[in-house]
Amino acid sequence: MRLKQFLMVCSFCAVFGGFAQDESYPTEKWGEDVGLIKPESVVFDVGNECLYISNGQQFAPGTDGFISKFNKDGQLEELKWVSDLSRPTGMAIHNNQLWVADVNQLKVIEIASGKVVKSYSEPIKNSGLNDVAINSRGEVYVTASFIHSVFKVEGDSLKPWVQDEEQLQWANGIYALDQEVLVGGTHLASIDIKTKAIRKIETNPPVVDMDGLWPDGLGGYYLSTVEGTALWHLDAQGKSTRLDQGGDYFGDLQYVKETATLYVPRGNHTAQRYYLEVVTLVKP
Repeated sequence: MRLKQFLMVCSFCAVFGGFAQDESYPTEKWGEDVGLIKPESVVFDVGNECLYISNGQQFAPGTDGFISKFNKDGQLEELKWVSDLSRPTGMAIHNNQLWVADVNQLKVIEIASGKVVKSYSEPIKNSGLNDVAINSRGEVYVTASFIHSVFKVEGDSLKPWVQDEEQLQWANGIYALDQEVLVGGTHLASIDIKTKAIRKIETNPPVVDMDGLWPDGLGGYYLSTVEGTALWHLDAQGKSTRLDQGGDYFGDLQYVKETATLYVPRGNHTAQRYYLEVVTLVKP
């Protein structure tokens, strides 16, 4: 989630120069004219073969936020599948529930009914809840961008877990494994779950101000960035390759290894043009 943009004036170039610098991949734009509003994050629901996209206006408590639902073929099933949210950003699925960072609360939505069944309030006010990750053990982690922190669900509460103004600066995208939690912000970092030790992950060339973070299934990651909005691939050796830069912003992405498909919300606030970009990373 581009929370820093709520604290400074930003603008985006209106020219879109193609998906990849050196290669061309099959690309589609879903939902260009269906009413998406500043889409931020997308998750693919394997069990129900559909996708959820978070939408909203200003990053503040309210009722304008909503989550849209698309089928796996790109047809909109329901624009406001879940409504009356504040400004939902990052999301994660676990045990048929959709966990959503919603400004100052972590909300749990029962997928079968589309109803909010539980809410966890932020333990520190104005923390900037941003993205959610859940590992195979069911441990739930949430980034808090404004205070450079990661929270964790413990019992019936959301609790501070790790805070570091330097190593977790502008903590944003997050991905949880069983032994470590990866956090993308000003830079990429790994947190050891047992010791809470933080290790900076070097990228060459440097990738900064990360939003989306998702594994490629080969030891690397796909990344999206905020400032100088761009899409990157980071391999297992730390080599980073910029796939696209500029034009419509890149949001919080997801990669589905089984179909080699990358899903990423995109848009241009000035033109009020918003859509979900779908890229098949296998050349025809």
